[in-house]
Amino acid sequence: MRALKITTALTALLLLGSTETCRAQDSTAQVVTLGAAVVCSPSLDHVDSTSRRYTRLERKVLKVWPYAALAGELMEELAVELEHVDNRQQRKTMIEEREERLMARFEDDLKRLRVSEGVILIRLIDRQAGQTSYGVVRELKGRFSAFMWQGLARIFGHNLKSEYDPKGEDAIIEHIIERHRLELQRGLTVENRRPK
Repeated sequence: MRALKITTALTALLLLGSTETCRAQDSTAQVVTLGAAVVCSPSLDHVDSTSRRYTRLERKVLKVWPYAALAGELMEELAVELEHVDNRQQRKTMIEEREERLMARFEDDLKRLRVSEGVILIRLIDRQAGQTSYGVVRELKGRFSAFMWQGLARIFGHNLKSEYDPKGEDAIIEHIIERHRLELQRGLTVENRRPK
């Protein structure tokens, strides 16, 4: 049975790629050139990508991904800008101005998100920022504000201090990101995506 699988796999490789014959000394070898391949986590083989649960999660991830990607980019820009500002009051003013612009631009969209979509958005922002949401709020708004937001999140059963875990709890989300190649997509912004 195993030999049949290997033979079938080799046949598929020969059909998919371009082949060349290389000769060196007294031996001949078949060389197969294949295109790029996306390798996903093998531990997710048991995930049924046609199940309702997976499909719902996939839809939610695809809906909030542009917001998370934009948040990651904006946080990187803000960090670069804040490096050049030494005055604490100027830093605070700069952060507040940025926050006001973002609220004016995205408040309505974010208010329309369901709670489960908001949770996924927080997880994806954690992923993009490389730190927890609690850490982001604490860094930008201060300890008290971070404490208050953490308390509010805990009331609704969430934890802003939990870290994004691409190989554990968040493996399926990571699988969806890899499957749709969301990391590689450029030009996918909140403005030009079709509303659902």
